Amino acid sequence: DSCNQNGLEAPVAEYGRNNGCSITGGYVYRGRKLNGLSGKYLYGDFCRGKIWSYDPVTTQSDEVIDTRLKISSFAEDSEGEIYVLSLDGGVYKLLDGGIEGE
Repeated sequence: DSCNQNGLEAPVAEYGRNNGCSITGGYVYRGRKLNGLSGKYLYGDFCRGKIWSYDPVTTQSDEVIDTRLKISSFAEDSEGEIYVLSLDGGVYKLLDGGIEGE
């Protein structure tokens, strides 16, 4: 509160330590296979393996899937489908209700 906030932009979403330890940023979903995720920003937590979606219209975050992965990055193919990269060396495709290859 005592910080000079002139010229600063407030965050659009917050992520508390009770949710995990480290956010791994992802992509706005532009694919066709994940029902209800179009236009939402997907991100994950390195420690817990959970993946969330953030809706910029409602400003709400929802858990998409709980995995065992150590999420290090995300990738996107030419059709807008999302892949999750894990420190175990795997590349996993995000599916409706799961992850391919886990």
